[in-house]
Amino acid sequence: MSQPSLQEMTSNLAVKMEEMGAPLGMAILGLSILLFLQGHRRLPLVSFIIGASIGYYLSPQVTPLVEEFGLSLTATQVTGIVCFLVGMVLSALVRLSTRMLTSAFIFVTFSTGIQTLSNYGFDIERSNLWSGLAALAAFFLTMGINRLLPMIVSAIFAAYGCLLATLLFTGNPLSTFEPVEVKTFALMTPIFVFSLFLQRIDVAKQQEKEDAKYDPDPEYVEAQQHFIPL
Repeated sequence: MSQPSLQEMTSNLAVKMEEMGAPLGMAILGLSILLFLQGHRRLPLVSFIIGASIGYYLSPQVTPLVEEFGLSLTATQVTGIVCFLVGMVLSALVRLSTRMLTSAFIFVTFSTGIQTLSNYGFDIERSNLWSGLAALAAFFLTMGINRLLPMIVSAIFAAYGCLLATLLFTGNPLSTFEPVEVKTFALMTPIFVFSLFLQRIDVAKQQEKEDAKYDPDPEYVEAQQHFIPL
């Protein structure tokens, strides 16, 4: 018996999602809102939940393979293991992909910049001074992008999830959603931009909480000054 192809599995998954309809739309919308507001710190958790959901869908295809290997596991145990493994793998892949995107962006940016400057007579590669400055700039740029990329990825997923949830709420087939269309880009852009704005606010609030741990309350310090040591 031949195994189903990836395209067939994707098509079957879309059909099952459409059958679940509004309840699934509510779940997707809830995860999208979480990413929309706090994606920069909730992305691994949401990725794990999505991966576990995919694992639940894949578990019926994995169960016969487990039986062929002679493992004495029940269908519930197989489902739990598959959900956990797929969730962990997807969460790790999302974290890894953000780091790879950072490295790729830095490489392309500096390669293009060095080549452009070389065309104007600036040989950065043979100059210790300019090479050092470029390495220093790459270091600080990497730190900045590492902080921004989780927000950017979360905003993209949030916008994508909101559109999927809308299709499920309205009963439209998921096949009508094409991520590469101009119309899709126009719908996702406002959600993406607003998500970045709100996530920056959440980052600032988290930073204030961290600073408050090491900065005592002025009223508490003033009250302590009224106590006379024995």
